[in-house]
Amino acid sequence: MIPAKITAVIHGFGPWPWCWHACLLLLGLILSGCSTQKNLTLMPTPVLYQNGAIDPFSHLTTKHKSTRTHIFYATNRAPLVSKRGLHYGNAVDTSLHLGEAIIRMGEPNASWSELLASSLVEKPLVPVPLTLERLTETARIPIGTARSTHPLSPDQQGFINAINRELDASVDKEIMVYVHGTKVGFANAAILTAEIEHFSGRDFVGLAFAWPSHQNILFYLLGIDVRRARHSSLALKELLTLLAEHSKAEHINILAYSAGGKVASKALFEIRRDYAELNARQLKETFRIASVIFAATDVGINQFLDRLPAISELADQVVITVTDDDNALKAAKQFMGGEVRAGSTGAEAIEDRFIIEHQLSNVEIIDVSFGQEVRGFDITGHHYWYRHPWMSSDIIFLMRTDLPPHRRGLTPTELEGIWYLAPDYPEKVRQAAATELKGQW
Repeated sequence: MIPAKITAVIHGFGPWPWCWHACLLLLGLILSGCSTQKNLTLMPTPVLYQNGAIDPFSHLTTKHKSTRTHIFYATNRAPLVSKRGLHYGNAVDTSLHLGEAIIRMGEPNASWSELLASSLVEKPLVPVPLTLERLTETARIPIGTARSTHPLSPDQQGFINAINRELDASVDKEIMVYVHGTKVGFANAAILTAEIEHFSGRDFVGLAFAWPSHQNILFYLLGIDVRRARHSSLALKELLTLLAEHSKAEHINILAYSAGGKVASKALFEIRRDYAELNARQLKETFRIASVIFAATDVGINQFLDRLPAISELADQVVITVTDDDNALKAAKQFMGGEVRAGSTGAEAIEDRFIIEHQLSNVEIIDVSFGQEVRGFDITGHHYWYRHPWMSSDIIFLMRTDLPPHRRGLTPTELEGIWYLAPDYPEKVRQAAATELKGQW
């Protein structure tokens, strides 16, 4: 959030470019404390599971009942090697680095029973720290060879083989690719991917796509990380093509957050353009993209709508989440110019009209602010999709099942294609999970 006093100072400087950049520099320095990488802790328990209503972990084998969880990653960040081992910094690389990561949930000596209790209770007694414990890079791919027909190198095949082994052992034979927002480092992307995979019952393969954003909002305000997001679409396209051609995944889901929506929407649009010879059915069969979620997406509405038909042709289902009180999206529009952002309720009517006019029947909008008067609370902020236990339940249930909204416990509004979280959502989503999964999470 940008304080009101700073807003007044910036407007007071007037329109001169040098003043504007000076103001942004001042703003970045003042907000630099907000950019510090804080110790990450386990997200609030989704309402779907609170107080043991449903246990998504009961089916896990002893091997998987661990405070360590495993994910894959792909990044166009340049690697750094230090005494602490492998690390990925903020520099942009020309290769896509592929590997595996281990994330610890809890203190070093914490037990599975302690993690289980914290994962099911409404409010854990103490925060559960999350730590990126180990990284192992297994392969690299030069960026810019997405349509290459060359066979994989032994290292690249090894990465795919590891994913396929994990798919073979998973209940849900799917891959979830998480594309993070700005102002975070590699560890944040890996840890959030692990959290979503954990709360989904550790039932699918989680893969973090980490593009090289800085950890200071100044770089985004000045457009540096905006350009990095735009240019990283080629690396993401490389990854999705690799997974489609070589993995055993039945489906690939994409969860794009905030500025990650810039990366994902452009990558998907470019895939459609590159495979113009395929019709929608052939595209879906080739890339096997099931659900694409744009959570609190920071993409200008006109650009987003330009890309939406292509994304609709690629995916089985496209989900756009919006709220009426997202300070990050408000600030992006105010200080970086352009149109209202696609993740804001200010864009909702435009999006809905576009969806109807273009007959995009597989695109839905979830308005998390709708019905707040009856519900008794609004769902606000920029991190609501994983920090609010109602919304995180829908995201996780969707990632686990790929179900349409009426089968996930959501309620339709009076407007076609717009859904919301009704006051009885906790009961409805628990009943939906029991019905759809037949008691076998």
